[in-house]
Amino acid sequence: MSLLRFVARSLFASYFISEGVKAVTKPAETAPDAEAFTSSVAPLLQRVVPADVASYVPEKAETWVRISGVAQILGGTMFATGIGRRIGALLLAKASVLNLAIAAPGKHATPEAKANARPDMLRNAALLGASVLATQDLQGKPSLGWRSAQAAKVAEKKASAIGDDVSKSARKAAAKAEKKANQLSKKARKQAKQLSKKIEAVTP
Repeated sequence: MSLLRFVARSLFASYFISEGVKAVTKPAETAPDAEAFTSSVAPLLQRVVPADVASYVPEKAETWVRISGVAQILGGTMFATGIGRRIGALLLAKASVLNLAIAAPGKHATPEAKANARPDMLRNAALLGASVLATQDLQGKPSLGWRSAQAAKVAEKKASAIGDDVSKSARKAAAKAEKKANQLSKKARKQAKQLSKKIEAVTP
């Protein structure tokens, strides 16, 4: 990983790590904003997931805030260090979705509250987009699909070259056999002609 990539990743991840530490250590500050989201999502998840897992779905807003914080710290650290960078970016993307949902004002929010929430929503939306792009970061290397396509083209060219060589060899062998057959035929006709003359010479 180049120095430029390391610095850029560290700068990007630093925001998530900072917000993650804040969410883990001081969840009560964000919990009121997350209450509307968690109160509607938690019951939905409990109905969707299997019965033996439903009891583990957290209901408290503070717990969801801590989960988001852990995801941001872990994802930010992985992305910044390059150890599992794409998985780390995926964690950051998921945390951004949760942060975006938390920042969204409720249906009955006043126009002033919606206006105040707009900057946070735009920031989280931008971070979500950047995180999604980061999941596709290949460090300048071509994708697996591109490499597979190139390998297939190379194999096809080699197979075509081998086929051409075999075809040329076959044509050469056929031409050589035909030439040899013509020579033998010519020699046989000559010998037959000589034998015919000898027979005519001894015949009264």
